Amino acid sequence: MNLKYLFNFFAFAALLGLMSHANATFPDKPIHFISSTAAGGPLDTMARTMGKMLSDELKQPVIIENKPGGTGIMAMNYALNQPADGYTIVTATGSTSFMLAEGNASFTENDFIFISGLQSEPSALAVVKSSPIKNLEDFLQFVKNEPEKVNIAGYGNSGFNQLVYSKFQQQANFKGAWVPYTSAGQVVLSLLGGQVSAAIITPSSAIAQIQNGDIRLLAMSTAKRDLYFPKVPTFKEKGFNIVESLWRGIMVKRGTSNEVLTKLTTAITNVEKSSEWKRFMAENAQSSMNLSVDQMQEFVKNEIVTRKAFLNQLK
Repeated sequence: MNLKYLFNFFAFAALLGLMSHANATFPDKPIHFISSTAAGGPLDTMARTMGKMLSDELKQPVIIENKPGGTGIMAMNYALNQPADGYTIVTATGSTSFMLAEGNASFTENDFIFISGLQSEPSALAVVKSSPIKNLEDFLQFVKNEPEKVNIAGYGNSGFNQLVYSKFQQQANFKGAWVPYTSAGQVVLSLLGGQVSAAIITPSSAIAQIQNGDIRLLAMSTAKRDLYFPKVPTFKEKGFNIVESLWRGIMVKRGTSNEVLTKLTTAITNVEKSSEWKRFMAENAQSSMNLSVDQMQEFVKNEIVTRKAFLNQLK
C-alpha cells in the first residue's frame, strides 16, 4: 500500500479521534460568556446569574466578559472570531432581532445558533407616584388635552420599547415625542426626576421602584394580566391590540457540534429546573420561554421579519 496514503489515512483518523475526544470531554477548560451590554442591567444580570450556575453544573469556570456596543454587534463579532467549539457563548435578546433586522451588520442570524431563550417579559407604560395620571384613561385624556407636553422616555431608538410605544400611538391616535436613552437605568432616572411625563419600560429595569410605589404601571403588553403584576391591566383589555415581549437568551457560533450543543443545552435546562434559578426569575418578574433549539431558531427568524416591517414604517 502507498505509504503516503497510509500516512494521510492515519493522520485523518487521529484528527477524528481528537475531535471526538474534545467533544466527549467538553468542557475541559473555562467557558467565556460574552455579555453584549455594560455591567449592570437585566441582560448582564441574567448572564452573571446563569454563568455562576452553569459553572457549578459544568464543573468549569464561566467567565463573564462585557463587550457592549452596536446593540450586540461588538459581542457577536468577537464570537465569530473565536472557534465554534462551545467555549465562547454570547447573550442574545430581542434587541438582537432589531439589530439583525436593520441589516447593517456584517453577519446574519444564520451565522449563529440561538440555543436558549431564558427569559421573557413585557413592556409597560409607567409614570411616577406623584403624577396626576392614575390610569390609562387619565393618560389618554392627558395626551388629548396637552399633546405638546407629551414626552415619553424609553431605551434606544427603533427598538422593543419604541415598537410598543409606536403601536400604542397609532392605535390611540395621539402625538408625542419619543425620548431615547442609552440604558434602561437612565430611563428610570429620567422618569423619577420628572424629566419626562411617562416612560415605556420593562418592569425588571425598575422592579424596586415599582414594588415600593415610586413608579406606577398603567398598562402592560401581555395577552392577559401578568402573573407578577395582576392588578395592572393589559393594553389589550383596554382596547389596544398590543401583545409584545422582550426575550433574553444565549447563542453560539454556527458550526458548534451537536455533541457540544447537547451538553450546553442539558446544563442550561438543569439550571432552569433549580430552585435558585426559579427564585431569581420570580424576583425579577421574568417568565420562561421553554423553547427547543429548533423552536428558538424559528422564533428569532419570525421575529426579525416583524421587526423589519416596523423599521420600514419608521423610514
